[in-house]
Amino acid sequence: MTIEIRRGLAEARALAGEHKGALAAYVGMGVVLPYLLLSSEPIFNLRTVMAMITSPYSAYVSGSVAGPLYLLGIVAVIVAGAMLAAWNAVLAEIREGYVSEIMYGMVAGVAFLVGNAIIYIGVGLLAVAPIVASIGIVEWDSLAGGAIAAAYRLFLSLLGSWIGARLCLTGAIMGASGKLEPFTAFAESWRLTREAQWRLFAFYFAYGLLIAAAFGGLALLHGAVIWNNAQAPGSLLETAMSLGWVMLFALYFLGQILFAASFLRAARPSVAATEVFA
Repeated sequence: MTIEIRRGLAEARALAGEHKGALAAYVGMGVVLPYLLLSSEPIFNLRTVMAMITSPYSAYVSGSVAGPLYLLGIVAVIVAGAMLAAWNAVLAEIREGYVSEIMYGMVAGVAFLVGNAIIYIGVGLLAVAPIVASIGIVEWDSLAGGAIAAAYRLFLSLLGSWIGARLCLTGAIMGASGKLEPFTAFAESWRLTREAQWRLFAFYFAYGLLIAAAFGGLALLHGAVIWNNAQAPGSLLETAMSLGWVMLFALYFLGQILFAASFLRAARPSVAATEVFA
């Protein structure tokens, strides 16, 4: 059964209306909590980033780089756990409650992260192989070499988007069936998206461009507020900017959850619930 985008979007609206409480709870866990954690680290503050760009030789932060990296790792686990818990909440035939969903999500989320890291690191190593092999043959600092490098970067970007579209159902498959390992879910996602791969690629590519434009626009707006220096940190306008970031992250988080869940339901509409969620 192929995946129809229109049917998938209809399923997404239905899921959003049916599971408003659970989605709100997991937005709190997967968006608000990580945002608060990252806000506690100066290096993730937009003011600090702009100050470092404008005056790179000044010291605006102190301490080891291990702290921010450690915090990013914690945040990644929390976000992945919230996503898997949310998929389990909206797709499981019988909900077992928030505690059970969160416990499942934290374990399955780590496996999901590790599985994705293995796949994309492997793809990255294969991607750099032609570059390594061409050293001494192609003059990368020349005009022709620069054009080849730009074209190859574009190709890699499109390849990554295509792989992402083929594997977009992985988390939803794991959450629906309560799987703790991602590799059979990767395989099933690859199988289910075969007929609709270019349709899904176009959808996720357009969605990614839209989100990137929104992030860029909000960054420019927030940067203009900081650059103008009319408002001190903690002012009403700065608070509004922070709320804007939280809302945008929440929108992206919900999109990732609902699109994957709805496309999974659209891919298997004729399968009985006991078979889908076994």
